[in-house]
Amino acid sequence: MKRRIFIKKAAIGGIATGLLPLSCNAPKLDTEFLILGGGISGLFLANLLEKAGKDYILLEGSSRLGGRMFTRTDIDRDVGGRGIGDKYDNLLPLIEETGVEMIDITSFMNDSTAIYLNGEIKHPWPKEEVKPYIYQFKALGKSDYLPSLDGWYQNPDFDEPYNKFLKRKGLSDKEIALADISLNYNDIYKTSAVNAHHSRAFGKYNGSKRALNFKGGTISFINKIVETLKKPVLTNKMVTKIDDSDTGARVTCIDGTSYKAKKVISTLPFTTLRDVKLNASLNSNQAKAIKEVSYTNITQIHLSHSANYWEDDGIPMSMWTDTPLERVMNMSSSPVEKKIACWVNGKGTAFFDKMSEKEIAEYTIKKMNEIRPASTGKIEYLGVQNWGQYKYNKGAYIEFAPGQASWFLDMIRPAGNIHFAGEHTAHENRGMEGAAESANRVYKELIS
Repeated sequence: MKRRIFIKKAAIGGIATGLLPLSCNAPKLDTEFLILGGGISGLFLANLLEKAGKDYILLEGSSRLGGRMFTRTDIDRDVGGRGIGDKYDNLLPLIEETGVEMIDITSFMNDSTAIYLNGEIKHPWPKEEVKPYIYQFKALGKSDYLPSLDGWYQNPDFDEPYNKFLKRKGLSDKEIALADISLNYNDIYKTSAVNAHHSRAFGKYNGSKRALNFKGGTISFINKIVETLKKPVLTNKMVTKIDDSDTGARVTCIDGTSYKAKKVISTLPFTTLRDVKLNASLNSNQAKAIKEVSYTNITQIHLSHSANYWEDDGIPMSMWTDTPLERVMNMSSSPVEKKIACWVNGKGTAFFDKMSEKEIAEYTIKKMNEIRPASTGKIEYLGVQNWGQYKYNKGAYIEFAPGQASWFLDMIRPAGNIHFAGEHTAHENRGMEGAAESANRVYKELIS
């Protein structure tokens, strides 16, 4: 086996520490570019630097690569970002380059959904009543579009508490409370409406018509990217300190090792970067953003099934509920199978945070049997993914409170020798496409 192949495989397994003679005390640089975080933005940037023949090292705090693109092999589920639009112009070239096979899920991604409300399950829903999870879209209507995909952070008229926006658009307090269950935010009363407007603009201006998933899970794509990298990719390197100076920036890890580089690129979510001792010249808005900006809490409870109970009761598997389970959905990338998950957002995750995993399993099965008697004896608990409590991210994606979007341009500026990438720093796109966009932007900053 060639030595570089061994190093690459060892890095994926988290055992590459010490393979390279990187001295903590040497005055020279260990590398030109030091990338912090092995999620999609960090790996995407490493791929760009690799193609340009640049010297880099990538440090990942956990024992695996992929960040919020996470295939849980223990339960055979993708628990993080997985949907790719057919107009994702940043990501698609790399997907094509790596040869990863994609699955078109467009035709079956919007299965029928039952509604469980006030102790009663309904399907079909009465035509004269608006479905609770549609309230947001009813309020958004066909007007009030952001003028472009870029510049959402420079539109103060859209930056107000989301509940006030919905109230102004005609929703009652009861309807707003019901909408809060299905919205992918921590708290509809504390988040900014600009988040929803930006998501809506992304749907309109990005122009994707088809939704794609990775065959074999997102791990197949992550592994293919890693195969393109010849420079060190080191896992189990949680960062504890970053010191910037005139001669470069030094990063210290929890295991005591340190690395000095001409430039450091942090792709760390601000929720984890705020735990790092950061000695750098931050601007005031940047410092506030790192300290204060939140990420959306999401808890997924995954279930298996021994029989198609929805065929027994004639009700769709997917459900919107006003219970602590919130939404029950199909997480499969196949039209002929169902992978059941309860999806809990924002402040609703606190209900499960205080439970042990055994208690979560017992509660979920009991509540599912109560809601859907046909499921009794036909479902089992697989596992839980709590992104809010996952220490390497502490949330699923950035969520601006009122007033914080105006910090955006300042918060992504380089601070001395430190540059910032990640989905939270994308000008236009969101999610995985935003992460890739940010890597392209930082690459241009580094080599210009």
